[in-house]
Formats: sequence, C-alpha cells, structure tokens
Amino acid sequence: MAKPVKLANGREWRTRTAALAHFRDILSRYSVGDEVPRGADHDDLGALLQHYDRMLAPGSATKTGAGILHFSKGRAGGEGYSTECFFVHRIDGTVDDFSYIHAVNS
Repeated sequence: MAKPVKLANGREWRTRTAALAHFRDILSRYSVGDEVPRGADHDDLGALLQHYDRMLAPGSATKTGAGILHFSKGRAGGEGYSTECFFVHRIDGTVDDFSYIHAVNS
C-alpha cells in the first residue's frame, strides 16, 4: 500500500518513492559546498525538516533547532563511508547534516 507524504508547505506526493525522487533531484542540482537559495527548494527542505521533527520523541533534539538560516549540500561520513547530503545551518550558528531519505521515511 502506497503511503503519501504531505508537508506543511502544501507539497505532497502520492508515494514515498515519489517524494524521495523529488529530494534526490534537489540534491543533484547542487554541488558540494553550494548554499541552497531561498525559493522552492529551500521551502521544501524546511517543510521536510518540520515533518521529521514532528516524528521525534518528546524532548528529542530537533533538526530545525533555534530556526533555519539556510541549507547547503555537503559530505557527511564516518568510518569507511562518505555520502552527499544536505546540511541545515541554524540562526544560532550551529550546523547539522541530515538525510532526506530518513526524513521522508520518518
């Protein structure tokens, strides 16, 4: 059974697969280090983080934090891997990476 994805900014997709394709396309439009300009991409990413934050357990640290300044594309990695992803830059100066895949599937 297909599960629709609906975001607070009014964007919606009939399936998670369609939502994932949308955010993968956004990620592919930018190079590592690029800031995502204000506009539709920025709005969709902000709404996606709101969606993700609503699914967190009460008291958990949110991805939106003190508020979103902007988004960028970067690389996140750990031992033995590195992947391109989005970063949220907050108004308090903190920065955190996030997986659009995890956010859509939450």
